[in-house]
Amino acid sequence: MPMAIRSVISPRSNRDLPLSPDPQDKHLMETDYSRKAKLLIELVNDLRKLGGNQFNLDIPCMAFIGNQSAGKSSVVEGATGTVYDPKQVEIWLKRAQAAILSPDTKPEEFHAKTSDDIKALRASMLPFSLNTIELLVRDPDGTDLCFVDLPGIIQHHPTNPAMVPFVKDLVTRHIKKKNTLIVVTIPMPDEIDNQEAFQIASQVDPKGLRTIGVGTKPDMVGSGSLSLQKTWKNILEGNEWKLKHGYYCVKMPDDRERQKNSTKREWEKIEADFFDKKEPWKSISDRSRFGMRNFVENTSKLLVALIETNLPTIQRTVDELLDSEKKKLKQLPPRALQGSILGTLDKDFIHRNQKRYGAFKGEIQRTAPALQASWRSGHEHAQDAIFLDDIRETIGSHLTWELPDYIPFDATKQFILQSVQHWEAPLLRCSSTIYQNTLGLVRALISKPEHFGRFAELDAFVRNIVEEESESCQDQASTVLKKIFDMENGVPLYTANLDVYHQERNKWLNSVNASHKPQWNDELKVMADIHAYFQVSSSRFIDYIVLCIEQEWHHKLVGRLQERLIERIPTLSREQLDAMLREDPEISARREIITQRIEQLTKIKARLLDYEKEAARNAWVVNKVTCAP
Repeated sequence: MPMAIRSVISPRSNRDLPLSPDPQDKHLMETDYSRKAKLLIELVNDLRKLGGNQFNLDIPCMAFIGNQSAGKSSVVEGATGTVYDPKQVEIWLKRAQAAILSPDTKPEEFHAKTSDDIKALRASMLPFSLNTIELLVRDPDGTDLCFVDLPGIIQHHPTNPAMVPFVKDLVTRHIKKKNTLIVVTIPMPDEIDNQEAFQIASQVDPKGLRTIGVGTKPDMVGSGSLSLQKTWKNILEGNEWKLKHGYYCVKMPDDRERQKNSTKREWEKIEADFFDKKEPWKSISDRSRFGMRNFVENTSKLLVALIETNLPTIQRTVDELLDSEKKKLKQLPPRALQGSILGTLDKDFIHRNQKRYGAFKGEIQRTAPALQASWRSGHEHAQDAIFLDDIRETIGSHLTWELPDYIPFDATKQFILQSVQHWEAPLLRCSSTIYQNTLGLVRALISKPEHFGRFAELDAFVRNIVEEESESCQDQASTVLKKIFDMENGVPLYTANLDVYHQERNKWLNSVNASHKPQWNDELKVMADIHAYFQVSSSRFIDYIVLCIEQEWHHKLVGRLQERLIERIPTLSREQLDAMLREDPEISARREIITQRIEQLTKIKARLLDYEKEAARNAWVVNKVTCAP
């Protein structure tokens, strides 16, 4: 049952499988390069977890491929390290495989299953899957690396012939991406041109720009196989079967050697002694091509450089995808009631309300005090006009034992509140009109066939709920509107908008002072105060009333109606009700998918920005090594 297994060596992971500690192996860990490598490896792992592969971001990766019995598993084990208890790794891998191949069973049901339990379930499992299992290994002294371990290429299968092409397709699918480094394990006793894994790699990477060869089982190349020795000597020296990043040669322990439980450093010494003493390996000048340690460290540098080089492309792609998904979301038909309330669907509804708000503004402005900067003559009897006589008389009526030239504030307040008292009637008329406009819209939407109109009993039921909820919501909105009016129609008279207040006051005084005598200054100053405060407070009142109606009436009504309908219709499922109340199921599904993609891309973008900030703080410099020609 082939499937890709992604292995990640992550010094920062704390939930993973422990390796044999080797405190002496810290020459890479202590460098700036190694610290940056950790962050980059963590970054690409997080991008995959956040769904980066779903968006075809072509996140750099390294893939291990090889024919069956090519020694690939040993190379993967060597790259990963020596796990304390391999049996624990094996059983958890089996459990993960079983969970993936049993999609109808909850994953947690496999947590305690034994190998025998899993074997008994084999017949009910899917034969194969394209999903991957991610294995995180924490090695405090290891080199940062992440890779995909793909199934070995097979020539036949005893029970399921379809497995042969499936495995090849699985391998090809993973290695054809241009930012995937392809590690091909090749058993050295065999002819290289007979390795199908190498042929597949050559098909997707014909120039060998991103393929890395790893020769395995060098101890099985006999001393008498001179032609084979010569061929591999030429390959390792870069003279045959050329690849940009060349070939490596590793010698992994066999079963008998594994039983000795040697440490990583002890095995590195055994491996190094073999290559230093055996022909033709000891005569090859480039010693960096031998040993698992050299292979891991060099390929890690290639992978890290590839990740760093491609980060700008990934970031640009994420930005483009995010913009595209947002545009798609905007193009979807908006939800009926919400779309009409917000003006994204029914423009006429918004236009009617805006026209009414404009009329309300005019009504309030017309309540401005009719200030006349002159004395009342005998024939002037305008009821609403306020003359200098009126101001002087009111000032006098509020005087008690004040010092000379003192103007009681109560005189100013009296004239201001006389105007504010006239604001309540326009407020009630405006809110009543908006309430009726909204209810008319809701009733019209209910009657439409795509909502409740084609269900007579449901239509009546819903209308009753709408009337109940709208009445309650209207009462609450009206209470808030009344509070806003009461704040203006009482004390204190206050504004923090002093710039506008002083500007209006001075403008009014400048318009009348040129033609009046100084002895009238007290009355004119009171008039200027009345005018300035009215301009500030009336503008504030108009804005607050409109915002209050929109928030306390429209937005709350939409939420209340949906909640109450869901509570009051027990015979319908939530899904059925949502479909009738909101939109066509197909559009709803598209909306949900796009919304999820936007959320994923937003998280990916945030993760990329986090890395940028960390890199900027440390100002790392890494030599660029790319897979491009």
